[in-house]
Amino acid sequence: MATYKTGGGAVLYPGDQINRLSGYNQEGVFGWPGVEAYEVVGYVPITGTTLTKTFTNITVPSPDRRVDDRVRDNLTSLVVPASTAQPSFIYGASIAIAQDIPSGSGYGTGALPGFPGVPVTADLVATTSDLLLFGPDNAGVPAGVSTANKALGIGNAVAYLTAAGSALTQGTSALSNGNATAGSLPFANSVTSAGIVAADFYSSMFYKVTSATTFGIYSVLTAAATTANGSGVAISAADVAAGKTGYIVCRINYLRAATAAGWREIQGFVDFPSQIGGGDGPGVNG
Repeated sequence: MATYKTGGGAVLYPGDQINRLSGYNQEGVFGWPGVEAYEVVGYVPITGTTLTKTFTNITVPSPDRRVDDRVRDNLTSLVVPASTAQPSFIYGASIAIAQDIPSGSGYGTGALPGFPGVPVTADLVATTSDLLLFGPDNAGVPAGVSTANKALGIGNAVAYLTAAGSALTQGTSALSNGNATAGSLPFANSVTSAGIVAADFYSSMFYKVTSATTFGIYSVLTAAATTANGSGVAISAADVAAGKTGYIVCRINYLRAATAAGWREIQGFVDFPSQIGGGDGPGVNG
C-alpha cells in the first residue's frame, strides 16, 4: 500500500482552483473575502564607504524586467497608501541584509546554479550595538517605538537588526517587534498576572494609518529613537574595490477593507434591452 505524502499542500493564491481544502495536507489560502491583502518588498543598495544614517529612497522593483521598453519604472520609495475612508492596517515588517549565496548550500565557495560564481553582495560596516531600523517615516526621521506609539500598534510596523562585531552580516534578518527568528502577528496570547494592561497588547495590534505613509531605514541607538542617532552604515573599501554591494531588503504587510460593492461587480451579468434576447424584465431569457 502506498504511503500518502503529508505536508505537501501549497498555499493557494487568487486564481487557483480547488474544490476542497485539506487541513491534513497543510493547504492554506492566501486571501480573505472582503479584505484586500498586500505585501511590498523593497531594497537599498549600499555601494560606498561613507557612513549613511537615513534611507527613504527605498527601491520597489518594477515587475517589467526588460530595460529597453519597460512600461513601469521602479518605484523610488516604499509607501503604504491609505485614507480616512480606506485606512491601511499594517501587521508585519521585516528587514534583512541580502546574501547572494545561501549559507549551508553545500557548494563551498562556489554558487548554487543561477547564482554568481563570485559573491557580489557585501556585509555592512556598522557600529556594534547600533540598530538598523525599518519603519514609518516622520518627516525624514523615524517615528520611534515609544510607549505612546506602542499603544498604537507600531511594533508590528517596525523591524530592526542589531550590529555585532562592527558589522551587519549578510544573511541576517529580523521581523517586526524585535523578533529575530519567529514570526509575529497582531494577536494577543497572554496577559500579566496582574490582569489585562496596555503592555499585554503592544505587539498584538495592527498599526492603523489614515494617510499615505512612507517607510524608511535608519541607523539608531534604540528603537524608540526619533532621530537617526546611530553611526550609519557603509561597506568596506575592500568590497568597493571588488565591485560588491551591500543590499538592505525590507518588506511590509498590510490589509485594507474592500471598497463597497458597485457596478463593477454586476456589469458583466446584466442583460440590456438592446442586446439580442436581452432585457432584465421578469421572465426574459427564461
